[in-house]
Amino acid sequence: MRGSSLRSGLLALALALAIPAAAQAPTNAYQPFQQPTGAQVPPVVILCATGTNRDALPCGSLAAPLNVMSAPFVRASRSPFILPATTTPQQYMVTQPTGSTTYRGYNPCANADVRVMSVAPLEPIVTQPVTVNGKTLPGVLLVTSRTEVIDEFSGTRLGRGPETLGSAANPNGGQDRIISIMLVPIPGYPADLTGVTCLYEHMYGRGS
Repeated sequence: MRGSSLRSGLLALALALAIPAAAQAPTNAYQPFQQPTGAQVPPVVILCATGTNRDALPCGSLAAPLNVMSAPFVRASRSPFILPATTTPQQYMVTQPTGSTTYRGYNPCANADVRVMSVAPLEPIVTQPVTVNGKTLPGVLLVTSRTEVIDEFSGTRLGRGPETLGSAANPNGGQDRIISIMLVPIPGYPADLTGVTCLYEHMYGRGS
């Protein structure tokens, strides 16, 4: 009788140890994604055409590459900010429209590249209007107080024509952004840019 009770006790102990182990999922088991509500997201395999007959394979392989379509650039304002650029770095303050995530920079100069970079103020910001050919540039203020400054080795280089880039975090915080800009020689071309001023265009928006 005692032996039977001992065997029953050992069997109960073995079952008690086995149940949690069985209930615990293996570490390499598939863990489904879930929505913030806790609802599980079912696994989905996207198939792409291979280009042979009507065959399709999971997207991403060499036989069935995934072609990503980008959204076109959508302007956040009617007109761009005009930033006069010379070989001497200048700092301008503009207001980035709420919700804009990209910007389109347009360098109209054929004889120079432009370098641009968002910078942080180093003291309370002081500004003044910017005038070109007797006209005040709308939405653009020249920053006359001390800030970080771009040089020929920092920021982003933009050649002639338009280019769309993602908008980086604003070192100044908020929507008012200080842009440091300067002209640099085009690699392989004469470097004398004395007296050259380029009216660089800077427009915010979304997409590419």
